[in-house]
Amino acid sequence: MLVIGIDRDSVHAGDDLESHRTSISLDPAATLRTLFEVIQGMGYLPGIHGGRATWIICSSGKPIGVLAQQWPEPEWLIPGESILSQYFADTEPDLLFRYAGQADPDHVFSQIKAGNEPRA
Repeated sequence: MLVIGIDRDSVHAGDDLESHRTSISLDPAATLRTLFEVIQGMGYLPGIHGGRATWIICSSGKPIGVLAQQWPEPEWLIPGESILSQYFADTEPDLLFRYAGQADPDHVFSQIKAGNEPRA
């Protein structure tokens, strides 16, 4: 099993009272798409009132995709069918979800795709 650490930003002041750090164990042959299906299925990312939370998915400090509360699945900068053991071969298997507020996820994705740092 491959243990992937995950963490996320807080969505409001009261949300930062406890750590959000946890981990998921998956078959190393699973895909990134499978990993995100598990993360979404476990309810790890909080929904916000209004249904428009936008999350920037980061690995090794760099954005690899965007997940929006109103989207059924993430948009990727890397192939969603990437095999976990290959993707994390040279790095610590860690993900960080940076909260981008209620920013337009299409705009956020276009910004990170262009190599820019989106503003929340």
